[in-house]
Formats: sequence, structure tokens, C-alpha cells
Amino acid sequence: MEVTWKEKETEHYIFHYKADSLAEKEMQHIIELQEGCFKEITDKLEFIPEKRIIYWLCDTREEVMRISGFEYETNGVTFFDLENPTIYAVYNEEVKCVGAHEDAHAISYQYAYSYSIALAEGLAMYFDKEWWKIPNELCTRVYMEDNKYEKVETLILDDYEEFYKIDDRISYPIMGAFTAFLIETYGIEKYKSVYGEYEDLSQRFREIYKKELGAVEEEFVASVMSQSYSAELLEDARKILYEE
Repeated sequence: MEVTWKEKETEHYIFHYKADSLAEKEMQHIIELQEGCFKEITDKLEFIPEKRIIYWLCDTREEVMRISGFEYETNGVTFFDLENPTIYAVYNEEVKCVGAHEDAHAISYQYAYSYSIALAEGLAMYFDKEWWKIPNELCTRVYMEDNKYEKVETLILDDYEEFYKIDDRISYPIMGAFTAFLIETYGIEKYKSVYGEYEDLSQRFREIYKKELGAVEEEFVASVMSQSYSAELLEDARKILYEE
């Protein structure tokens, strides 16, 4: 059966969705959500992209892979085309892959391209704020206590393939929490100065933060460990994070 795609344009987006789909029924909510995310991201980055973000709202992960041409099934993926920044995302009753994450990729890439996939995912997670409804900092604290913490320095300096060998429920919230620490402790301007096409990120961190990346990470670890969490809250987080 032939699929009928419809289109809705807003100030900063072009949405594609199927006739009679859940996305069509909830389009006004989606528009308000994404425009709100756009404002939050661009206000923080102090950058307004020239190109509108194109969304394809799909029924399933398989459909995302099929119409996007991506290499595997996924809930959401952003294609970094400067002329046509495009997001393919699942939108159904169980999975609604909308919000800040993919938009942060689409917007930040129009600002600067980072050689570090960890920095790129960290920025997206910074705007997401949580993983499975658990704050990034709480996730990170659990991993630190349980010896599952992955060093930020390694995540940032590893290449694309090495980064994705690590469980994303560990790497993503850690990088989100670290990004929040950098921005909230040292300011957005310094963060933006390391988020770019720098092959030697160790040197770039030294130039901008006047200390080694490892030393900044030590401050981050100390900050996370200084937070007060109840045993009950930590245990509840563990149950969710370690759920297979």
C-alpha cells in the first residue's frame, strides 16, 4: 500500500509525517515541544542556525533505517548535511523519539563539527538532562560507586569506533554530566572553544582551561561524589540502569 506523507512547516522545522498516524494526531504537541527545545539549545549556545531542521517521523525503527539509509535500526538518527540537517525518528505509542537530543546534534553541527563523538553526544545529553528519566549526574554517581565508570578523558580522546564499543547507557549520561560540569563551572564560551575541529583535544583543553583534561576530570569526579543522594534513590536508579 502506498504511503502518503504530509508536510508541516514551522519557523525552525519542516516535519514529515504519515496521514492518519499518531504523529499527525499529536503534531501540535510535537511542534511546541521541538520549538521549545530549539529555543533552549540556541539560547544556551548563543547561535541561531540558518537552515531549518527536517524531521521524518516514522512508525518503527526498521522504517527509520529503511527510509534514511542508515546502517542499522535505531530510534533516531541525525544526518549532518549543512544544507539540509535531517532527523529520522520513531514516533509511536511506545517510543516518541522527539525532544532535545537529535536537535542538539542538528543545531550544534551547524555551529561547529567536533572530531570527538563523546563531546557531540555529551552536548546532546546535556540538553536531554537524563537517561531513562534518571538525571545524568545520578547515573554517573551509580557507575562511580559500582566501578562501572568510564574515564571521560578516554571517551573524549577515543575514536568513533572505540566510543561505540562502550555501553551507551554508561557513556552517554557520563558525558552529559561532564558537559554540564564544564558549562556550569567554566562557562559556555570556554566550552564552545573546545567544541570544534581540533585533532589534538588534549592540547586544546590545556589552552582553554589552563590545565590537563585529566585534571578537569578529577574536579568533575569530586563534584559528582560530593552530591548527597539517599541510599534508596541510588538503589532505585541501579534497578533501572541495570535492567536488561
